[in-house]
Amino acid sequence: MQTHRPNWLRPAIFWLAVVVIAVVIGRYATPPQINRPPGATGRMLPRLPGPAPNFRTLLYLLGVGSIVWYAAAVALPLLVLGARRIDLDRLGRVRAIGIVAGVLATLIAITSIIEYVALYRGSPVQPGFAAYLPQALRQNVLPWVALAGLVAAAEAGRRALYSAIDRERLRAQVAEQRLIALTGQLHPHFLFNTLQGISTLIHRDPEAADEMLAKLSDLLRDLLRHRDHVLVPLADELRYARTYLEIAQLRFADRLRFQIDIVADADQASVPLFILQPLVENALAHGIGGRTQGGCVRVLARRDGERLRLEVADDGAGLTTSTTLREGVGLSNTRERLRASFGDDQRFSLGRADAGGAVARIDVPFRAHAQPRTPP
Repeated sequence: MQTHRPNWLRPAIFWLAVVVIAVVIGRYATPPQINRPPGATGRMLPRLPGPAPNFRTLLYLLGVGSIVWYAAAVALPLLVLGARRIDLDRLGRVRAIGIVAGVLATLIAITSIIEYVALYRGSPVQPGFAAYLPQALRQNVLPWVALAGLVAAAEAGRRALYSAIDRERLRAQVAEQRLIALTGQLHPHFLFNTLQGISTLIHRDPEAADEMLAKLSDLLRDLLRHRDHVLVPLADELRYARTYLEIAQLRFADRLRFQIDIVADADQASVPLFILQPLVENALAHGIGGRTQGGCVRVLARRDGERLRLEVADDGAGLTTSTTLREGVGLSNTRERLRASFGDDQRFSLGRADAGGAVARIDVPFRAHAQPRTPP
């Protein structure tokens, strides 16, 4: 059975560690013998002039081991905790500054009283507290203000860091929801086109239509496995592209040939789900769909250093003016999803292939796909 530690245990351990470290350093910095005025039982507040002969004396002259040193060690965790609880939006800047000033004044007063009692207790030469107070303020105001400044700076840095993390998390959530919406827009478009192809085969070639429907069912089953994921390994994406090409091959019969080439170390790259399907569909529709002799669609995936390069090419008639000027749902969707996934660090182009036909190219950063955690 798992036991839960109380919420106060970790701050208490941190507080104790700060006090212990402060005591150890303070004891080290306090010389075993120091000249004191007759009757004084504590350490002298005024520091000795002149350079320190060694590091230990330097620490002592800087106030390490003094009463304000130990008081700061005890109060530091409380100051940190208090700074974290101050809500500037709720209190307002003026009230927050007033609270901080009040806390500092209280700490300075308490420290001055403790020093007065510790230094002059039992001493025959004991000034009045009012006469001692100016010296106490000179000794204690600067250390407390400096400590409060350090705590405020550390808290401001912590809040800025958490604010940046929250903004980045929100940006990632917005981008993911946008990507999900774009992917959801693509699925009905793909499904409608595929079902239309099946309907044309039902009466002409029932067996091919039946096989086409079976492959569509397999593809949809695979896609449903990733319904909650917007990024998939490239190996899965290529498998979907292959299944889609096999479905198209049943419709085009011997008029369609396809080839998928992938470099071995590129198959685990992370890519948006269904990013290749619109490119393959575009190659089929505008590349070889209108040609009597058909043609070949080639899908290439390779890693080039820290970049992933994807290509979908056909050997059809090439780009026409209308294709260049007007992109359909699939290609515009591809641009938006690449932008949502990789920001400005991506390139998508549609141009003429060297051997004739058209080629769509995608250039994105190579990111190894991280498998999502399964719930315990």
